[in-house]
Amino acid sequence: MGSDARTDEMPAIWEDTVDLGERLDPVRTLLRRTAAGDQRAAAALVDVLGPRIHGLAVHVTGSAARAEKLAVSVLRSCLRDAGHLATSGLPGEAAVLDRARRAAVATRPTGDVRSLAGPGPATDRTSDRREVDVLRVLLELPPAQRALVESAAQGRFPFMGTARQQPAVTLSRVLDALVPFGGPGDAETRGLSSLDALALADAGERLRLRELTRSPETAGIHRRAIEAAARLALLTAVPPSRDLRLAVLEGFGTSATSTPADAEAAYRGTYSTPVLGTDTQRRVVGPPPVAGGLHGSAAEPSAGSPPTPGSAAAPPQGSQPAATAPAFAFRSTDEKERSRRSRRREQRRARGLPWISRSLAAAALIAALVLGALLLESHRQLEASEAFTATWADRALTPGAQLITGISDNGTWQAVLTEDGLALRAEGVAGRQGEVLELWGETDGVQRSLGVLELGEDGTIEFTSTTTDQRLFVTREMAPGNESGSPSAKLVASLDPQAGDPAPV
Repeated sequence: MGSDARTDEMPAIWEDTVDLGERLDPVRTLLRRTAAGDQRAAAALVDVLGPRIHGLAVHVTGSAARAEKLAVSVLRSCLRDAGHLATSGLPGEAAVLDRARRAAVATRPTGDVRSLAGPGPATDRTSDRREVDVLRVLLELPPAQRALVESAAQGRFPFMGTARQQPAVTLSRVLDALVPFGGPGDAETRGLSSLDALALADAGERLRLRELTRSPETAGIHRRAIEAAARLALLTAVPPSRDLRLAVLEGFGTSATSTPADAEAAYRGTYSTPVLGTDTQRRVVGPPPVAGGLHGSAAEPSAGSPPTPGSAAAPPQGSQPAATAPAFAFRSTDEKERSRRSRRREQRRARGLPWISRSLAAAALIAALVLGALLLESHRQLEASEAFTATWADRALTPGAQLITGISDNGTWQAVLTEDGLALRAEGVAGRQGEVLELWGETDGVQRSLGVLELGEDGTIEFTSTTTDQRLFVTREMAPGNESGSPSAKLVASLDPQAGDPAPV
């Protein structure tokens, strides 16, 4: 592709500029190619957006381990839904980072808020020329407004009720400076669009925003607010401690029909080649015997050999009809070496090993079994944790999802309720001998048991269900669980959307 002689610029590719006017969008191109199964495009997506997604998760969760797990889960979902993200109407980078932001904020932000405009995190940033524009906007703000924007960019917005209106307007002005919103100057539409773009809007605000953005002009304000929120992720980028490509691309683009390059080709169907087996076996065993033909051998008979009876009527090699099935079958010992060393080895095995060697072999076998069981259990726990994180992110991204913080004096509880199911997690929970924790759901005054919760050794609980209720609560029951259908009076935690979002007691 050559340059335009009149402007001395590279012409734009149609795929890069679709639905975006004259602005280039290389991330959208990578998404389109990833949706078509291009593994190099998928790896490039992980390299370009991995540090931003991981860094955003680090700033929100305050934990590098949780951030890495969340980044892998989000990147896998983006590769799976690459075609949908490429046609979502948003720029490719904004569509991916919007999904990452909502998944990270749904995990309940913890840790300290870090300064984005100071010299401290300069080493954590990516080399992107747009950082200068974002930093310029932040540095022009008064300190109080800059702290508000930095907190909101990292998932913190502690205002409630009518006190949310003025901070939302301030956030909209900053995002408007990063990416001009255009459209009507309605403060409510711009404020709610900014809160939702930063994944800070509650259920009522999202419903109100849906009513305000019915027209194309107001819907454009919401889209550009999401694009501006993605610009803030430039300043929170933190490279992960290990390469994410291996974990994210595992199983991507594999084909069930692919065969290794060094696999020995199968052969079939001629007089000199047996139907089954490999070429090595053919060289060892030779061609199969054919009725009325030459004796099965890998070599031609010598010129001085006397002819066998019936050899004159035998067909020449290669003339046997393909429909005739050769009477031949391979055994497991066909390729076995018949050397002096292999015969001596077999004789030693027949006599048996000394008792010391047998004891060592038995001990090694027991150690291998124990180690294998530990590795399997560790792998099972890792898979269960990754599956729960993916389910939590999917539930949190579902339209209309409710994020509930529980009231409890035994650990920290949190749940996500959707129409398709629920996800529950708790940390720092203490158990009692002879008792179990049982989860209950209540809808329209009717209570039902959702099952006994499994408490980990580190005091964590992770639970998912495809059913849902209006409110949840956890009680202590005698092991193995309540079978009467009525919960006990020993209340451990209450998760009620109608109770607001109070801090755990």
